[in-house]
Amino acid sequence: MKSFTWERAPFSVCVICEKKTFGLLRAGGHTLTMRCSSCRHAENLELPPVDKKVIYLDQFVFSLLFNVASGGRLPVGHEAFATELHHRLRRLVLLQQVILPHSDIHRDETTVFHSPMELREAYEFIGGDVSLSDTSTIELAQVLEAAEAYLNNTPLSLNLSVDEVLESKRNEWLSDMHISVRSDYSQLADGIRKMRDEAHGEMEKLAARWAAEKPDFETVLKLELDAVLPGKVGALVATERKKSSADPEIFFNAVNSPIQREVRTLLKVMQNAGVPGDEAGQKVRDLWASDFHKQLPHHRISAYLFAATARRVVRGQKTIIDRGMMNDIRAISAYAPYLDAMFVDKTSAQLLQERPLSDDLEYRARIFSFANRDDFMAYLEELEANTPADVREMASRIYGVT
Repeated sequence: MKSFTWERAPFSVCVICEKKTFGLLRAGGHTLTMRCSSCRHAENLELPPVDKKVIYLDQFVFSLLFNVASGGRLPVGHEAFATELHHRLRRLVLLQQVILPHSDIHRDETTVFHSPMELREAYEFIGGDVSLSDTSTIELAQVLEAAEAYLNNTPLSLNLSVDEVLESKRNEWLSDMHISVRSDYSQLADGIRKMRDEAHGEMEKLAARWAAEKPDFETVLKLELDAVLPGKVGALVATERKKSSADPEIFFNAVNSPIQREVRTLLKVMQNAGVPGDEAGQKVRDLWASDFHKQLPHHRISAYLFAATARRVVRGQKTIIDRGMMNDIRAISAYAPYLDAMFVDKTSAQLLQERPLSDDLEYRARIFSFANRDDFMAYLEELEANTPADVREMASRIYGVT
């Protein structure tokens, strides 16, 4: 465990003993505590309200910021940008204007990084120590809303508030003390690498089929939108087989897989809605095949990104399929509907700008990449310029922001 305390605010005069020994004791949440080191008089002050923007940074950007902070080697041509980006983002976090939450995607990619514990500490510290809900949790939450609409035959209405996908309260002030726990997930690294390689292998097979068959965008999009039922049934069957394994790890992973959790939850929903037990399974399958599910943001965005990727493969682009592609699609599909901004892989950002994606998809996040990094810096500059004066003054006292 490591801890870090911000530079204490300058002393002021105590109203009780009139000595210049009244200073910051503790800050965080919504309260600032000041105490006199001479007479021990203490006062609690309410911190100004804040409204923080939520920005997702992909793993490469967090690694870049980590190298800036640790004095590591920076990519040629990106040195000045990386240094300035680290400076601006850190200021905005301390000014209580943004948080840079980490996700299960970051966790998995960090586990196979050469310095996993150090990188994990860095992105928690740099980003404000806030995490996002796992992508599978977000997808399940949307499916449950689709189930409600399906059972009641009412229009699908989703809660896409940013606070729905945060594991921590967004608008609390940072604690003046940062504590991190050096968790070691190295025993998971081989399994994560294996899953990543398997997913990459499947994508390469799919790309080879696209290149050979040359489907148009609309054909691939329809296939992806209609693939929910066979895909989930296939995943369920696979995990059911693994549940009979004598290997405790395989059994545990199967029982706690996203598809098993989803089925258990949906069967409970059907039971609570009065669906007879012998009909509940079919009701779940009907939901997966319904238009309600096809409307879900995570599914639509993913389907469109796959179709846009196929279009590029058909046109002869060979470099679009890489080992990080599935994680890029997962991140954008899960988080873009909720967050304020995302800095993602350049190719993924460009795909979102292509038609019909730019016309058909609706999501909250502003999308940035290295292709429009100047726009991202301008966005950050605007956020800092709009920091309220009372928030800026208090951030200066607590964290030493100049």
